[in-house]
Amino acid sequence: MFSEFKIKEFTFRERAAKIIYPSTAPNGRMLLKPEYLGAFPTFDIAMLKRGYYLIFISHQTRWASDEETDIMAEFVLHCAKELGADKRCIIEGMSCGGLQGARFAEEYPELCAVLYLDNPVLNILSMYGLGDCKDEALPAFRREIINTFGVNDSTIINFRKSPIDKMELLIANNIPVLMIYGNCDPVVIYGENGKVLEDYYKENGGNIKVISRSMQKHHPHGLDDPTPIIEFVENNF
Repeated sequence: MFSEFKIKEFTFRERAAKIIYPSTAPNGRMLLKPEYLGAFPTFDIAMLKRGYYLIFISHQTRWASDEETDIMAEFVLHCAKELGADKRCIIEGMSCGGLQGARFAEEYPELCAVLYLDNPVLNILSMYGLGDCKDEALPAFRREIINTFGVNDSTIINFRKSPIDKMELLIANNIPVLMIYGNCDPVVIYGENGKVLEDYYKENGGNIKVISRSMQKHHPHGLDDPTPIIEFVENNF
């Protein structure tokens, strides 16, 4: 889906990485997609055609460990230096990419200009199975979370490294948020994930726009017409 664009593939900190170059004159800004690079690329392609670089680094876990978050920050700084681009990224996080993007914005707000979240995982307790998620993939989610964080059925209750545990950092650093979700998502339950951030932002004067996709499940991500996403991220950069 990116065949019309120049792509640089390389290894960064023992992880596969890519820089996808815009098809028009670069505008000096980067779009970071933390996970699922090839998934639902309508917005990505539109941004590449508007002069943005698209950058991506693979991860050893999709559950936003401290190590992966730190390496992603190093990667962003590396790309900004190589490209002569603004180090503040537009971050596009779909599903577990939302988990990674939100944690990244909380820990490295100086590298985040705008946060676009799409059916985002923001509460690891929810994905472990302590809420209403009954998806057939739940056992796999649980195993991955155990492997990433070393928790078990007893200690998970005390886990406090989900993005919803540090939402005050997003507000304190004035991070604008665009939230898109399917109101029938049975996998990433909105009331346990995105809605927590939506409510917190609205209660505390944060800059957030929420778009609900009626009768939509976890997939598809994005919008058929990405114009509302483009307008929000560019108006808030």
